[in-house]
Amino acid sequence: MPKIKKIKDPTNPVGTVAELFAGVGGFRIGLANAGWKTVFSNQWEPSTKIQHASDVYVANFGPEGHSNEDIANVKDIPSIDLLVGGFPCQDYSVAKSLNSSKGLEGKKGVLWWEILRLVQKKKPKLIFLENVDRLLKSPSSQRGRDFAVMLKTLGDEGYLIEWRVVSAADYGFPQRRIRVFIVAKRTRSKPINFETFLTKEGILARSLPVSSSFEGQ
Repeated sequence: MPKIKKIKDPTNPVGTVAELFAGVGGFRIGLANAGWKTVFSNQWEPSTKIQHASDVYVANFGPEGHSNEDIANVKDIPSIDLLVGGFPCQDYSVAKSLNSSKGLEGKKGVLWWEILRLVQKKKPKLIFLENVDRLLKSPSSQRGRDFAVMLKTLGDEGYLIEWRVVSAADYGFPQRRIRVFIVAKRTRSKPINFETFLTKEGILARSLPVSSSFEGQ
C-alpha cells in the first residue's frame, strides 16, 4: 500500500483554528489553502467502534492536536482565532420526516450546546458553522425555534452574526447541495447598518455575492 502524503498546514498562518465534528477534514483543507492553521480537531462517532472518519483524518493530517472522543468529554481546547464545525445534522436532515426530527432535543441536535460551551470558554474571534437547510424549519411543532435559539445564544456571547442558505449549484458546482452557513464575529457593541452589512460588507456577503437583479429577465 502506498504511503499517504499528509496534508500540510501553512507555515505562516493568518490565524489558528479548532475544528469540531471534523469528519475527514474538509474544513481543514479549505482553511489551510486560505492560510489558517488547525491546532485542534475532534471527530468521534458514537454509533461504531471503528472510527473510520477519525482514522482518515489522522492519515491525512497526523495525530497532533487531534481528539477522538465524545465532544462532551473535551474539557478544554487551545486558544484559537476561529472555531469551525459542520455539527451533526441527523436531527434536522430530510433523511427523517420533519415530525420525527428531534432538533435541539435529539441525540445529535443537542450537541449544539457543546459548541456553545467551548465558545463561552475560549471566546474565539470568529465562528464558522455549517448545517442542512432544514435547520431553519426545526422543530416541526414550532418551526424556526431551534435556529433562533442558536442565533440568540451566540448573540448573547457578544457575536455579530450573519447566515445564508447556499446551493452549491449557484456557484458553479455540479450538484444541488443546499446548506446553511453561519458566520459570527466577536465584536464590541456599535451602531451598524444591517442592510449594508448583510448585502455588501459582511463576510458571507463578500464571499458569496448575490445580485438583486437578473439581466435579460
